[in-house]
Amino acid sequence: MSGKDNGFITLSNEKAECKISLWGANIVSYRPKTQKQDVFWLGDLNKFDNVQAIRGGIPVCWPRFAEEELNGNLPRHGFARLSNWTLKNVFVDETKMEAELSLIPDEKFNVNVRADFFIKITDKLECSLETINEGNEEFRFSEALHAYFNVGSRDETEIKGLAGYQYKNALDGKIYTLENNLKIKNEFDAAFINHTGNVEIIDTVFNRTISVKKTGSKTTVVWNPNKDLAEMSPGQYQNFVCVEPANQGNSFVTLKPKEKHKITMTVQVKSLS
Repeated sequence: MSGKDNGFITLSNEKAECKISLWGANIVSYRPKTQKQDVFWLGDLNKFDNVQAIRGGIPVCWPRFAEEELNGNLPRHGFARLSNWTLKNVFVDETKMEAELSLIPDEKFNVNVRADFFIKITDKLECSLETINEGNEEFRFSEALHAYFNVGSRDETEIKGLAGYQYKNALDGKIYTLENNLKIKNEFDAAFINHTGNVEIIDTVFNRTISVKKTGSKTTVVWNPNKDLAEMSPGQYQNFVCVEPANQGNSFVTLKPKEKHKITMTVQVKSLS
């Protein structure tokens, strides 16, 4: 079953249900039917006004990450999350759901590239962002699939797959090495350098493991602000961890004319018991 209402696409079959906003091509909800809880966290106080970026789900940060100097004339985290995307295709049967969205940048940004976002749901969620350089000049950009994962308690959550890697701490600009699995107790904002592997989010409160696999990505960003932001109800920051496949920092992507690049993320949920 699929439906379109007020700028949202709703997909549902025997395996899962998913809700996608055309504003930002943001997957705002994904729940396998085996799970009581949504896989993604969503801010309770989002306005969904097609003006502000959506806080939660998977915002698409493109073609600029954060406030990097590269493409510094563009909005923070780029304009993809602040744009209406076009739904190109949707398919649903009993075992699979697919959607394809596309973005041609507004002329005011003077960016001669196109972005396509592909979503496929079977017993897992696969999403990919493809950048196509349609111009005649080289194009450099940064990007992230800024996923907010829903957890029972941030303080009781353990993130595996990053130990041994160096990371740049965005709070002080310094480089550190993570010695053990990551447990976030305070504000944390870091990009793990040259990390191309998988991550597991161990959530003992919701009794599940969320595995995050990726391709086409050379950095993994992990974030929690340790405080409620404008789109959050009181204490809501305690119920998410952001784990983001990215290409940023010194891992920009360079595309020659007509070249393509794809970054992908595959999310799967399993019970701990």
